[in-house]
Amino acid sequence: MQGKKAFWATIVVLAIPTVFMTVFAWRMVGGVRADARLTDARLRELAWAVVAYADASAAFPISEAELRAFAAAGVPDAVRTPAPADAERRYPATRAEAAADSAEPTPTLDQCLDSIEVEWPTARDVQPILRSKGKATLQGTAPTVGQWLFAMAERLRGG
Repeated sequence: MQGKKAFWATIVVLAIPTVFMTVFAWRMVGGVRADARLTDARLRELAWAVVAYADASAAFPISEAELRAFAAAGVPDAVRTPAPADAERRYPATRAEAAADSAEPTPTLDQCLDSIEVEWPTARDVQPILRSKGKATLQGTAPTVGQWLFAMAERLRGG
């Protein structure tokens, strides 16, 4: 009988922490995924604002102030259709396409600039570099928006 008690005591001692750690891990992963969706939406919206600025001005913004001034007048919901040269060098033609399947509400430019690091270019035909400040993003989002900006840079350069 003592063997059975020791066995069940061992099971309880091991099972309870395992259950609590599993619940804790699920909640943590869920929180990271929610943060990643939010960062992803902000990254996409900021990239869209830069693409729209470049489309309207035939140049990239070289400062946050320029982008804010452009956005104050309202960021357009569509830009000229990108050339269909090849699928890898395309940028979205509409804000809805840029947002993809995001369930997050559209963030403001202030929210985007607070959570996304921007390395502004010194030349108008060079795209800014967007970084998520170490926050998690959804798989492939950072390279995708980088490709959008590169495709716009190619268009601005006439390539």
